[in-house]
Amino acid sequence: MSRFPAALAAMWLAANSVAARADDTQLWGSLIAQGPVASGPGARPFVWLEVQPRFDENISRRGELIIRPGFGIRLAPDLLVLAGYHYQNAARDGAPSVIEHRMWQQLTLPLVRDPERIVLLTRLRLEQRIVNGRQDLGWRARAMLRLQLPLSGRGSAGPLFWSEALVGLNDTDWGQRSRVQQVRAFGGALVPLNARLNLEAGYMAQILRGTGPDRINHVANIALNYRLGD
Repeated sequence: MSRFPAALAAMWLAANSVAARADDTQLWGSLIAQGPVASGPGARPFVWLEVQPRFDENISRRGELIIRPGFGIRLAPDLLVLAGYHYQNAARDGAPSVIEHRMWQQLTLPLVRDPERIVLLTRLRLEQRIVNGRQDLGWRARAMLRLQLPLSGRGSAGPLFWSEALVGLNDTDWGQRSRVQQVRAFGGALVPLNARLNLEAGYMAQILRGTGPDRINHVANIALNYRLGD
């Protein structure tokens, strides 16, 4: 299995090396409730609700607020098909907030599943983005690779790594361009707090690609994940 940590380490180094300058220090928090809404074997209905405040300008203000509900089917452990709605309110200094609405569709697929030692997943998401006051519909694809390494068997604490690329699929009148827009790389830990609640905490490098030099945000990323059902 050594090739998987090595691949993630390579993505991590690549994400940090492409940035031309340090831009901001931020704090992202997530509160997530997810899980099946029916018991029993086989495919089961699955719900997702996420609230995510983000603080920027060296963690001095609330920059963005995201609310993301979703619904779908869990076909097997870690095999999920979901779709939902995304609301985003982004504050801007001296200007009205930018309000964005999205519809999203998502597939989570296990690549390696040995819960005693390693869980490697991929998450593929397609987004349709609408910005208040603008005309164009933006299409964006997102691909994540996520690696969990429990230290003492199933459900235990351990290192957590993931990397995600966000790719614009078309140009819009509000600034999206058809190229890789962001690369995110995270390293930290997953810590079970009880049978249903997990803490994920660590450092994330957010690489932003625009018309000028690439920028990097240094993000303290903290998520509380509550599991519904069985």
